[in-house]
Amino acid sequence: MHYLLSRLLHQRQLNVSAQLFNVSHYDVITDMSNTFSSLKEIINAPSYPSNKVDQSVVEIVIARLTAAIRETGSIESYAAELVDVLDEVLRHPMTSLNEKSQDVDSPHCKIASDLLSSLFMHYSNKSVMTLTIPVALKCLNSENAELVKNTTSYISLAAIHNRKSLSSHALQIISNVVRGNYSLIQVLPQIYQDNKEPFHAQLSQLLDLLQNQHVDCSEKLSLLQLASMVANTKPEVLIPYLPRFDVYLLSPQMSTALLNIYMSLISQNRTKSLAQFMPTLKLAAQSNEFINNRTTICKVSRFLKILKNWLEITKTASNLKKCV
Repeated sequence: MHYLLSRLLHQRQLNVSAQLFNVSHYDVITDMSNTFSSLKEIINAPSYPSNKVDQSVVEIVIARLTAAIRETGSIESYAAELVDVLDEVLRHPMTSLNEKSQDVDSPHCKIASDLLSSLFMHYSNKSVMTLTIPVALKCLNSENAELVKNTTSYISLAAIHNRKSLSSHALQIISNVVRGNYSLIQVLPQIYQDNKEPFHAQLSQLLDLLQNQHVDCSEKLSLLQLASMVANTKPEVLIPYLPRFDVYLLSPQMSTALLNIYMSLISQNRTKSLAQFMPTLKLAAQSNEFINNRTTICKVSRFLKILKNWLEITKTASNLKKCV
């Protein structure tokens, strides 16, 4: 451990802080295991929430360590230790009361926020995210709304490059969505293909959110996108819920997404399940609001008419057979 870090961590000499930022990055990351061990000792001390000096020491050291790791490109070497510190921090309350008895970020929350920011800077690095995501997801259960909001944004960003890592936590993510973290809805279609069963098991609860006034249009579109994926993968799971979708056929913002579901079902010879929606399709076809979707609407309607004619022919043939 560099002697300036030692003076800061062990003797709480805040006056060396400025000098510490002039030290070579490579000198800073020497003997990191002892540095992290000392950090955790301070963070876990019962006096930490009220000890301003200790809080300053931790903030300075973490800022210097993360800068050194970033500048030396050594995140893969030290990600596990950063995540370990984050895990330790999350065992403490993320909110505290100020002088006015208002909830504010606790000193531990500030550390968690700094570590999350540093780790998710590498959201495209799969090895780093594999370590980070399981611990970061714990933040979603925090009582600190801002921490939950920021972590949700990080998770959404990480989903772009880390579908498989996130998909193993699908049930946890779905549970957070159902409990009210609607911003996570956009993640669901991204992780569905790698872990489908939790979605099938919780599909009813997820589709209930289409009726929730607090779920915005983009989030509802993500739910319909998820439904379309289920229609392609396991249509029999989705078909019982189709009546819930009918109203969205007359929504200019959502009709395209719903028509995609219908076309998926038709492509899998599930046209019969759509017969009940013929009246709504006719209304949509007659409205100028859906002129851009008219071709698809007519295509679906044509399949339904073919189905209707076939059923009538089959019924007639059956009746004739009985007469004979």
